[in-house]
Amino acid sequence: MAERIVLIDGLALVFRAWFALPMALTAPDGTPTNAAFGFAQMFERLAKMRRAQRGAVVFDAPGRSFRSLRYAAYKQNREAMPEELRAQLPLIERIVEAWGVPVLRELGVEADDVIATLARQGEAAGFDVVIVSGDKDFNQLVTDKVRVDDPIGEVTVDRDLVFRRYGVRPEQFADYLALVGDTADNVPGVAGIGKKGAALLLTEHGTLEALLDAAAGLPGRYGELLREQSDTARLSRELVSLEADIPLPLGIDDLEIRWPDRSAIDDLYRELGFFSLLSSDEAPDSAVIDEGIVTTDLELHALLDALDPEEPVAVLVLHDLPTAARGELAGVAVRVAPELCRYIPLPGQLSREGGARLARWLADPEVPKVVHMARDAHLVLARHGLVLGGVVLDTALASFLHDPARALPHTLDVVVREYLHRALPSFRSLVGRGKARQPLRSVPIPAVARFACAAVEAVGALGDVLGDALEPREHRILRDVDLPLAELLAQMSLTGVAVDAEALRALETGLSEEGRAVEQDVFALVGREFNIGSVRQLGAVLFEELGLPVLKRTKTGYSTAASVLEKLVDQHPVVPLVLRWRTLAKLVSSYTAVLQAAFDPHTGRIHPTFQQTVSPTGRLITTEPDLQKTPTRSAEGIRVREAFVASAGCVLVAADWSQIELRLLAHFSGDPVLVEAFSAGRDVHTETAATLFDVPVAAVTSEQRNLGKTVNFATIYGQGAAALGQQVGLSRDDAQALIDRYFERLSGVAAWKQGIVAKASTTGRVPTLLGRWRVVRELSSNNPTDRSYGERIAVNSPIQGSAADLCKLAMLELAQALAAHELSARLVLQIHDELLLDVPVEEVDAVTALVKAVMEGVLRLRVPLVADVGVGRTWASAKA
Repeated sequence: MAERIVLIDGLALVFRAWFALPMALTAPDGTPTNAAFGFAQMFERLAKMRRAQRGAVVFDAPGRSFRSLRYAAYKQNREAMPEELRAQLPLIERIVEAWGVPVLRELGVEADDVIATLARQGEAAGFDVVIVSGDKDFNQLVTDKVRVDDPIGEVTVDRDLVFRRYGVRPEQFADYLALVGDTADNVPGVAGIGKKGAALLLTEHGTLEALLDAAAGLPGRYGELLREQSDTARLSRELVSLEADIPLPLGIDDLEIRWPDRSAIDDLYRELGFFSLLSSDEAPDSAVIDEGIVTTDLELHALLDALDPEEPVAVLVLHDLPTAARGELAGVAVRVAPELCRYIPLPGQLSREGGARLARWLADPEVPKVVHMARDAHLVLARHGLVLGGVVLDTALASFLHDPARALPHTLDVVVREYLHRALPSFRSLVGRGKARQPLRSVPIPAVARFACAAVEAVGALGDVLGDALEPREHRILRDVDLPLAELLAQMSLTGVAVDAEALRALETGLSEEGRAVEQDVFALVGREFNIGSVRQLGAVLFEELGLPVLKRTKTGYSTAASVLEKLVDQHPVVPLVLRWRTLAKLVSSYTAVLQAAFDPHTGRIHPTFQQTVSPTGRLITTEPDLQKTPTRSAEGIRVREAFVASAGCVLVAADWSQIELRLLAHFSGDPVLVEAFSAGRDVHTETAATLFDVPVAAVTSEQRNLGKTVNFATIYGQGAAALGQQVGLSRDDAQALIDRYFERLSGVAAWKQGIVAKASTTGRVPTLLGRWRVVRELSSNNPTDRSYGERIAVNSPIQGSAADLCKLAMLELAQALAAHELSARLVLQIHDELLLDVPVEEVDAVTALVKAVMEGVLRLRVPLVADVGVGRTWASAKA
C-alpha cells in the first residue's frame, strides 16, 4: 500500500463546526469555543481514521487572491466572518499544532490552490492523496490516486461518485462549473444553462473550449447562450480552475506529521474545557490514591469500623462484562476517605463470619452509600444472594437528572471527564481488547484493585460535585422515583421473561427459508444473482439494468430506502419482492437471532437490561436485547411476540394507556376541543378527521381517521408540511393546508406550541410533569436546521418525558401495591407505555383490577387516563 498524505481544508472544518454547535459553549475563562470544540471533535475522528505519514491543514491567508484581482465580484456575496468565530481561529491552530500536523497558508493564495499544488506533488511522488473538505471545487482534482473525503467521514468522493453526481468526469468538472456557475463564490457561469444541460453538452463535446468552438454551428437555445456568453464562460473557467503549480516554500518532504504524546493534547483540552475529549486511557490527575486489598477478617473489621456512619461512603460493585445481568461479581471497592480506598475481592479469603458482616454492611439501610449505576449494583449483588441498601446518591442518575443530554450515556468514564475534568483508566486497559481479552478473574488482583480503587475514588468525588449541583426538585425526584426505580428494574432484569426457545427457532427457520425463496424469485426476474442487501448493487439493478425511475439520490448514489421502493411497487414485480426480502432479513437479524442469543438456557428466560440514562426524554430503554422495536402489527411480528410466554401456572397481563401522548398534549395545552373530546370519551382521531375534512363525525371513513391520527401525532413530533406530505402521500401545499386547518381548529394547541418554544428559547430548557428538565442546546445553534430541530425537541420532550414520568410512577406504585396485597405477580417488561406482568392464574382478577386502578389514577390530569388491560398465555394473545 502506498504511503498516504492527508490535506485538510481548514476553513471547511471550521465553518462546519461553527454552524453545527451553539454559541453557548465557552472555555473556563469565558472565551467562546463552540467552533474550536466542533473542530476538535472532527479532528479527533480524522486523526483516528487517517493515520497518515504526511499531511497539512491549509488555511486562507490574508489579502486578495489573483481571482479577486481578475474579477472584483468574486466571493463578494459572502458575509464577513463573525467576530466570535474569528476569535477562535488561534485556538483552532493550537489544536492542530498540538496534534503535530503542519499548518500552511500562503499570502495572496487561496487554500484551495495550495491543496491542489500539494495534491499533484503527492500524486507525482506516488502517494495516495486524501483531501478532507466539503468543497465541491476539489472534485476536479480526483484521480485514481486522489480522493476527497467529507470532513465527518461520511462520504468519499472518487471518480465514480463525481460522475454519478454530476454526469461528468473529474477532468471535466471545472468546465462544468464554468457553465453552471457557483453562487457560493459568485462565479457567473452561463445564464440559462443548468446542471443537466451542462453535463449533456460536455458529454457531447468533451471540453469547454471544444464546446465554445462548436457554438457557432450549434442550433437552438444552448447555441445562442454560448455565443452570447462565451467570454463569461471563459472567465468563469478561469475563476473555478484550481492552480496546481503554485510556488510554495514547503514541499511534500516537509509535511511529516509528528504524532504527539497524547498528554499534550489532553493538557490543551483541559485548558479549553473540552473534558469529554480527554484520552480514555489517561491516568487520573488527582493525587496518588492510597489503595489496598482487604483479604482477612481483621482487615475487613478495621475498614468498616473506620467509616463514619453519618457520612455517605462511595461503593463500587465490580463485575465482569458483558452486562450486570450476566457478568460475574469480582469484588467491592470502598472509599474510606478522599484518596483512601480499599478493594475486597469476592470470593476472597474472608471467613464465613467475615462474609456475613460484609453482607450485613452492604444491606444496611442506615449506612448511606453513593454508587454509580445503582441498577447494576443491585442486580449483580442480587444474583449472588446479596442486597444493597442505603443508597442515597447514584452519580449516573444524578448526572442524567442534572442534564439528560449532557455526558451521554452517563457511564462512569464519561461523567468523570465531564464533571471532574480528568479521565479514568478504561476497563479494556485492564482486561485487554479483541482476541487478547481475558476474563476479569484471570487479571492479577493487585491490578484489579488499582482499577477499582481509582473508580471508587472517582465515584466519591462525583458524589460531592453532583450532590451540590442538583437542585432540591432533582434531589426529590432522585429519592422518590429514580433510586427506587433502579432497584425495581434490577429485580425485573433478574426475574426476566419466559421465552419459548423452540418457537423462536422454528420461526427463524421458517423466515430464513422464505427469505431464500424470495431471493431466488428476485434473481429469476433480474436474470442474475447479486447482493440484495448491498444498496449500491441493488440500486444498479433497479435503476440502471431495469430502468426504474430514479426518485431520490443520496450522497453515495441511488436511494433504495423503503419510502422510495414503496412508490415503485407497481413499476416492476421485483420491487415488492425486494421489500419482502428486507422484511424477512430484518426479522431474522434484529429479532429472532438477537432473542435467541439473549436466551438463558439455565433459566429459560431472557433477562433484558432496563436503561434509565440513555434516552434524553427520560424514557426507559431495553438493551441486551433491544425490545423497543419488537413488531406488533405484522403477522411475523405477532409470531415474535407469541414466543414470549408466561411461567408455569401463570398468564401474562399486558397493560398500556390509551393515547397517552395526545392526552398529555390536551393536559398541557388545555385546548378545549381536545379536553372536551377526551373527557366525553370520544375518539380523538375521528374528531380530528372530521375537522380536517369538514364532515360530520359519523361520516368519517377509516382512511380519513388514519389521516387524522397521522396529523395528531405529527403535531406531537413537530413534523412540517414536507415530512407530513411525504408520509401521507400529499403535496407539500396540501399537507400545509391540513396543518393550518388543524391549528385553526385546535388553537389551544397552536398557542401552547408557540409558548413552549418561546420559553425554551429564553431559558434553554423544557420541563416534564415531575419537574425533570431537558436542556435544548439546538435552540441557540447558528444552523437554522438545528434550531428547527430544537423547536421540535421543545414541543416533543415535555410530552414524551411526561409519559415516561407516568410510567415510572405507575411501575413503582404497582410494585408497592402487589407487595402490600401479598400477591406473587411480578413485573417482567416495560416497553414504551406498556407494562407486562407474569401473574399466577388464581391472581388474575385481583391483578388486572389493581393494574387498571393504578395506571388510571397515577396522576390527576385535565383529562382522564384510560388503561387497556389484556390477559393471555403469550405476549401476543395478551395484546390481542
